[in-house]
Amino acid sequence: MPKAHAPGAILHYELCGSGPPLVLTMGQGSGAEARAPMLEALGRFRTVLSYDQRGTGRSEPADQRVPIETLAQDLLAVMSAAGIDRADLMGLSTGTGKATALAARHPERVRSLILGAPWVWGDPSLQILQNMRKAAVLTMPIEHYVHFNSMLIYPPEYRRLHHDRLVAQARAAASKPVDAAALAARLDAILNYDARRDYPLIQAPTLVIGAVDDLVMPVWHARECAERITGSRLIVFDGGGHLFAETRPEAFSNAVRDFVQQVADQ
Repeated sequence: MPKAHAPGAILHYELCGSGPPLVLTMGQGSGAEARAPMLEALGRFRTVLSYDQRGTGRSEPADQRVPIETLAQDLLAVMSAAGIDRADLMGLSTGTGKATALAARHPERVRSLILGAPWVWGDPSLQILQNMRKAAVLTMPIEHYVHFNSMLIYPPEYRRLHHDRLVAQARAAASKPVDAAALAARLDAILNYDARRDYPLIQAPTLVIGAVDDLVMPVWHARECAERITGSRLIVFDGGGHLFAETRPEAFSNAVRDFVQQVADQ
Protein backbone atom coordinates (compact mmCIF):
# COMPACT_ATOMS: atom_id res chain seq x y z
CA MET A 1 0.00 0.00 0.00
CA PRO A 2 1.32 3.49 -0.85
CA LYS A 3 2.54 5.53 2.11
CA ALA A 4 3.48 9.16 2.58
CA HIS A 5 6.00 10.26 5.22
CA ALA A 6 5.29 13.47 7.13
CA PRO A 7 6.97 14.73 10.32
CA GLY A 8 5.71 12.44 13.06
CA ALA A 9 3.35 10.46 10.82
CA ILE A 10 3.17 7.83 8.08
CA LEU A 11 -0.02 8.12 6.06
CA HIS A 12 -1.81 5.65 3.82
CA TYR A 13 -3.14 7.07 0.56
CA GLU A 14 -4.81 5.77 -2.59
CA LEU A 15 -5.74 6.91 -6.07
CA CYS A 16 -8.88 6.12 -8.05
CA GLY A 17 -10.60 7.32 -11.20
CA SER A 18 -9.06 9.07 -14.19
CA GLY A 19 -8.40 12.58 -15.41
CA PRO A 20 -6.65 15.58 -13.86
CA PRO A 21 -5.90 15.25 -10.12
CA LEU A 22 -8.43 16.06 -7.42
CA VAL A 23 -7.07 15.85 -3.87
CA LEU A 24 -9.64 14.98 -1.21
CA THR A 25 -9.21 15.59 2.52
CA MET A 26 -11.98 14.70 4.95
CA GLY A 27 -12.95 14.46 8.58
CA GLN A 28 -13.42 11.25 10.52
CA GLY A 29 -17.19 10.99 10.66
CA SER A 30 -17.57 7.94 8.45
CA GLY A 31 -15.67 5.06 6.95
CA ALA A 32 -14.48 3.97 3.55
CA GLU A 33 -17.72 2.09 2.77
CA ALA A 34 -19.82 5.23 3.15
CA ARG A 35 -17.38 7.27 1.03
CA ALA A 36 -17.35 4.76 -1.85
CA PRO A 37 -20.31 6.20 -3.83
CA MET A 38 -18.85 9.70 -3.61
CA LEU A 39 -15.40 8.52 -4.74
CA GLU A 40 -16.95 6.59 -7.61
CA ALA A 41 -18.87 9.64 -8.76
CA LEU A 42 -15.85 11.95 -8.52
CA GLY A 43 -13.63 9.37 -10.22
CA ARG A 44 -15.65 9.67 -13.42
CA PHE A 45 -14.01 12.99 -14.24
CA ARG A 46 -10.93 13.23 -11.97
CA THR A 47 -8.13 11.09 -10.59
CA VAL A 48 -8.99 11.31 -6.90
CA LEU A 49 -6.26 11.19 -4.27
CA SER A 50 -7.61 10.33 -0.80
CA TYR A 51 -5.85 9.33 2.38
CA ASP A 52 -6.36 8.36 6.02
CA GLN A 53 -5.62 11.17 8.49
CA ARG A 54 -2.65 10.64 10.81
CA GLY A 55 -3.22 7.98 13.42
CA THR A 56 -6.50 6.78 11.86
CA GLY A 57 -7.62 4.04 9.51
CA ARG A 58 -4.77 2.42 7.60
CA SER A 59 -2.25 5.14 8.49
CA GLU A 60 0.37 4.33 11.13
CA PRO A 61 -0.28 5.16 14.81
CA ALA A 62 0.70 8.78 15.48
CA ASP A 63 0.11 11.63 17.88
CA GLN A 64 -3.25 13.17 17.00
CA ARG A 65 -2.96 16.10 19.40
CA VAL A 66 -1.87 18.43 16.62
CA PRO A 67 -3.33 21.64 15.17
CA ILE A 68 -5.05 21.95 11.82
CA GLU A 69 -1.91 23.55 10.38
CA THR A 70 0.07 20.34 11.07
CA LEU A 71 -2.67 18.29 9.41
CA ALA A 72 -2.33 20.59 6.39
CA GLN A 73 1.38 19.76 6.24
CA ASP A 74 0.44 16.07 6.30
CA LEU A 75 -1.81 16.72 3.32
CA LEU A 76 1.04 18.42 1.48
CA ALA A 77 3.27 15.40 2.16
CA VAL A 78 0.62 13.09 0.69
CA MET A 79 0.39 15.19 -2.47
CA SER A 80 4.15 15.14 -2.87
CA ALA A 81 4.38 11.38 -2.27
CA ALA A 82 1.74 10.82 -4.96
CA GLY A 83 3.68 13.01 -7.40
CA ILE A 84 1.01 15.72 -7.56
CA ASP A 85 2.48 19.21 -7.84
CA ARG A 86 -0.79 21.09 -8.40
CA ALA A 87 -4.40 19.97 -8.18
CA ASP A 88 -7.99 20.81 -7.54
CA LEU A 89 -8.22 20.56 -3.74
CA MET A 90 -11.39 19.57 -1.93
CA GLY A 91 -11.94 19.59 1.82
CA LEU A 92 -15.00 18.16 3.53
CA SER A 93 -15.93 18.85 7.16
CA THR A 94 -12.65 18.88 9.17
CA GLY A 95 -10.93 18.67 5.81
CA THR A 96 -12.07 22.22 4.97
CA GLY A 97 -9.70 23.52 7.64
CA LYS A 98 -6.81 21.48 6.29
CA ALA A 99 -7.55 22.54 2.71
CA THR A 100 -7.90 26.20 3.69
CA ALA A 101 -4.62 26.20 5.61
CA LEU A 102 -2.78 24.55 2.72
CA ALA A 103 -4.28 26.85 0.07
CA ALA A 104 -3.34 29.93 2.14
CA ARG A 105 0.28 28.82 2.67
CA HIS A 106 0.98 27.04 -0.64
CA PRO A 107 -1.14 28.74 -3.32
CA GLU A 108 1.12 27.34 -6.05
CA ARG A 109 -0.15 23.82 -5.26
CA VAL A 110 -3.88 24.61 -5.61
CA ARG A 111 -5.60 25.02 -8.97
CA SER A 112 -9.06 25.37 -7.43
CA LEU A 113 -10.51 24.96 -3.94
CA ILE A 114 -13.76 23.26 -2.91
CA LEU A 115 -14.91 23.60 0.70
CA GLY A 116 -17.85 21.38 1.68
CA ALA A 117 -19.48 21.92 5.10
CA PRO A 118 -16.82 24.36 6.35
CA TRP A 119 -16.56 26.07 9.71
CA VAL A 120 -15.15 29.58 10.02
CA TRP A 121 -14.22 29.70 13.69
CA GLY A 122 -15.18 28.14 17.02
CA ASP A 123 -18.22 30.33 17.58
CA PRO A 124 -20.44 29.80 20.65
CA SER A 125 -22.70 27.32 18.84
CA LEU A 126 -19.78 25.20 17.69
CA GLN A 127 -18.19 25.39 21.15
CA ILE A 128 -21.31 23.87 22.71
CA LEU A 129 -21.64 21.16 20.07
CA GLN A 130 -17.99 20.10 20.17
CA ASN A 131 -17.92 20.08 23.96
CA MET A 132 -20.97 17.80 23.93
CA ARG A 133 -19.25 15.50 21.44
CA LYS A 134 -16.13 15.43 23.61
CA ALA A 135 -18.18 14.60 26.70
CA ALA A 136 -19.91 11.84 24.77
CA VAL A 137 -16.74 10.22 23.46
CA LEU A 138 -15.07 10.37 26.87
CA THR A 139 -18.01 8.91 28.81
CA MET A 140 -20.09 6.75 26.47
CA PRO A 141 -19.34 3.21 25.29
CA ILE A 142 -17.85 3.72 21.82
CA GLU A 143 -20.77 1.91 20.18
CA HIS A 144 -23.16 4.45 21.69
CA TYR A 145 -20.90 7.32 20.65
CA VAL A 146 -20.89 6.15 17.03
CA HIS A 147 -24.70 6.14 17.03
CA PHE A 148 -24.75 9.56 18.70
CA ASN A 149 -22.38 10.93 16.08
CA SER A 150 -24.47 9.42 13.27
CA MET A 151 -27.46 11.36 14.56
CA LEU A 152 -25.46 14.57 14.12
CA ILE A 153 -23.89 13.95 10.73
CA TYR A 154 -26.69 12.15 8.84
CA PRO A 155 -30.34 13.20 8.32
CA PRO A 156 -33.05 10.90 9.71
CA GLU A 157 -34.18 9.48 6.38
CA TYR A 158 -30.63 8.51 5.45
CA ARG A 159 -30.19 6.79 8.80
CA ARG A 160 -33.42 4.87 8.25
CA LEU A 161 -32.37 3.68 4.80
CA HIS A 162 -28.85 2.73 5.95
CA HIS A 163 -29.73 1.41 9.39
CA ASP A 164 -28.01 -1.97 9.01
CA ARG A 165 -24.74 -0.45 7.82
CA LEU A 166 -24.67 2.11 10.61
CA VAL A 167 -25.37 -0.57 13.22
CA ALA A 168 -22.58 -2.73 11.78
CA GLN A 169 -20.24 0.26 11.83
CA ALA A 170 -20.99 0.89 15.51
CA ARG A 171 -20.44 -2.76 16.41
CA ALA A 172 -17.17 -2.82 14.50
CA ALA A 173 -15.98 0.25 16.43
CA ALA A 174 -16.80 -1.50 19.70
CA SER A 175 -14.67 -4.49 18.75
CA LYS A 176 -11.45 -2.47 18.44
CA PRO A 177 -9.41 -0.43 20.91
CA VAL A 178 -10.44 3.21 20.81
CA ASP A 179 -8.37 6.18 21.93
CA ALA A 180 -11.11 8.47 23.24
CA ALA A 181 -8.56 11.15 24.18
CA ALA A 182 -7.33 11.26 20.56
CA LEU A 183 -10.90 11.67 19.31
CA ALA A 184 -11.41 14.52 21.77
CA ALA A 185 -8.13 16.12 20.61
CA ARG A 186 -9.37 16.12 17.02
CA LEU A 187 -12.50 17.96 18.13
CA ASP A 188 -10.34 20.49 20.00
CA ALA A 189 -8.28 21.09 16.84
CA ILE A 190 -11.45 22.23 15.09
CA LEU A 191 -12.30 24.67 17.86
CA ASN A 192 -8.77 26.06 17.94
CA TYR A 193 -8.56 26.82 14.21
CA ASP A 194 -9.78 30.23 13.04
CA ALA A 195 -10.02 30.29 9.24
CA ARG A 196 -10.68 34.03 9.15
CA ARG A 197 -6.96 34.74 9.22
CA ASP A 198 -6.32 32.46 6.22
CA TYR A 199 -9.23 33.37 3.94
CA PRO A 200 -7.65 36.62 2.70
CA LEU A 201 -4.57 34.65 1.55
CA ILE A 202 -6.49 32.30 -0.73
CA GLN A 203 -5.79 32.94 -4.42
CA ALA A 204 -7.46 29.92 -6.05
CA PRO A 205 -10.99 30.03 -7.48
CA THR A 206 -13.16 28.69 -4.65
CA LEU A 207 -16.49 26.89 -4.39
CA VAL A 208 -18.19 26.75 -0.99
CA ILE A 209 -21.00 24.24 -0.39
CA GLY A 210 -23.30 23.97 2.62
CA ALA A 211 -26.62 22.39 3.54
CA VAL A 212 -29.54 23.98 5.34
CA ASP A 213 -29.92 21.00 7.70
CA ASP A 214 -26.26 20.65 8.71
CA LEU A 215 -26.26 20.27 12.50
CA VAL A 216 -22.48 20.17 12.93
CA MET A 217 -21.32 23.08 10.78
CA PRO A 218 -24.53 25.12 10.37
CA VAL A 219 -25.07 26.81 7.04
CA TRP A 220 -24.13 30.24 8.40
CA HIS A 221 -20.51 29.07 8.37
CA ALA A 222 -20.68 28.33 4.63
CA ARG A 223 -22.28 31.71 3.98
CA GLU A 224 -19.62 33.58 5.97
CA CYS A 225 -16.84 31.55 4.35
CA ALA A 226 -18.09 32.52 0.88
CA GLU A 227 -18.36 36.16 1.92
CA ARG A 228 -14.78 36.26 3.20
CA ILE A 229 -13.05 34.49 0.25
CA THR A 230 -12.83 36.99 -2.58
CA GLY A 231 -14.70 35.91 -5.70
CA SER A 232 -15.88 32.59 -4.29
CA ARG A 233 -19.12 30.85 -5.30
CA LEU A 234 -21.69 29.46 -2.88
CA ILE A 235 -24.08 26.52 -3.28
CA VAL A 236 -26.54 25.65 -0.51
CA PHE A 237 -28.25 22.26 -0.69
CA ASP A 238 -31.80 22.03 0.61
CA GLY A 239 -30.92 18.89 2.59
CA GLY A 240 -28.39 16.14 3.07
CA GLY A 241 -27.10 16.82 6.56
CA HIS A 242 -23.49 17.44 7.49
CA LEU A 243 -22.12 14.73 5.19
CA PHE A 244 -24.13 15.71 2.13
CA ALA A 245 -21.22 14.60 -0.03
CA GLU A 246 -22.08 11.04 1.06
CA THR A 247 -25.84 11.32 1.34
CA ARG A 248 -26.21 13.11 -2.02
CA PRO A 249 -23.16 11.92 -3.99
CA GLU A 250 -24.53 12.59 -7.47
CA ALA A 251 -25.73 16.14 -6.75
CA PHE A 252 -22.49 16.89 -4.95
CA SER A 253 -20.21 15.44 -7.64
CA ASN A 254 -22.15 17.27 -10.37
CA ALA A 255 -21.62 20.59 -8.57
CA VAL A 256 -17.90 19.85 -8.21
CA ARG A 257 -17.57 18.67 -11.82
CA ASP A 258 -19.22 21.82 -13.20
CA PHE A 259 -17.03 24.05 -11.04
CA VAL A 260 -13.66 22.44 -11.85
CA GLN A 261 -14.56 22.36 -15.54
CA GLN A 262 -15.36 26.06 -15.49
CA VAL A 263 -12.01 26.73 -13.82
CA ALA A 264 -10.20 24.60 -16.41
CA ASP A 265 -11.92 26.49 -19.25
CA GLN A 266 -10.84 29.90 -17.97
